[in-house]
Amino acid sequence: MAALEWLDPVFVAGHWTPQLIELAGGEDVLGTPGEPSQTVTWDAVRAAEPEVVVVMPCGYDCARAEQEALVYATELRALGARGVVAVDAAAYFSRPGPRLVDGLELLGRILHPELVEDGPAGAAVELGELSLPG
Repeated sequence: MAALEWLDPVFVAGHWTPQLIELAGGEDVLGTPGEPSQTVTWDAVRAAEPEVVVVMPCGYDCARAEQEALVYATELRALGARGVVAVDAAAYFSRPGPRLVDGLELLGRILHPELVEDGPAGAAVELGELSLPG
């Protein structure tokens, strides 16, 4: 999984997010647990070959994350991931606190929908076959 906190420039999630991904049964192919978020290139994200990409722009809700993902649909599609999901980072990932548990459940749902039935309502949108805006 690649967790992207920003798309221009591309920032991969750091701090607690890589640990949340691991606890949810995934592997963060770019982030480093306990380290700050870091900038990378789209080529670096593509080279990491993420199976799932979570678009989680820092401080943005789900609707705004979806808008950002659609602006970068070409780049996201080029990653070849089986899934791209936009999430409510403001509520579930951007700040340490009790709602990180909900973020963990959300990641579990994204990674293992056959095992985790529900996540927080309105917290994520599957972008499927990303289409270019307009």
